[in-house]
Amino acid sequence: MNFDENQIAELKQITPDLSCAQEGGYNYILIKDLRLPDNCKPEVVDALLCSTPRDGYESRLFFSALITGCHQRNWNGNIRVLEGNWYAVSWKVPGGLKLAEILMVHLKALR
Repeated sequence: MNFDENQIAELKQITPDLSCAQEGGYNYILIKDLRLPDNCKPEVVDALLCSTPRDGYESRLFFSALITGCHQRNWNGNIRVLEGNWYAVSWKVPGGLKLAEILMVHLKALR
């Protein structure tokens, strides 16, 4: 699993507690204690970023819990990865972005 070191460093500026993992042929970035946009409940969750195409999307951001308090979205991703259950919003993110940009665009779904 090879992520660009500069992109990982940039991502750590946003969310410093992260690690890389691989399962089922996908590379993930496990983000601990990701702070969500205002009004989201819970306010902080763990997240799993898959920066490559998966499930018909260019990238996916999975959350350790269903998020409420924000705009109502279509929650269509529910997977079991890394011994946990993860949930994702149906949200299109363009390809060709850096890791930090991918994360930030995914978080816009919750605003």
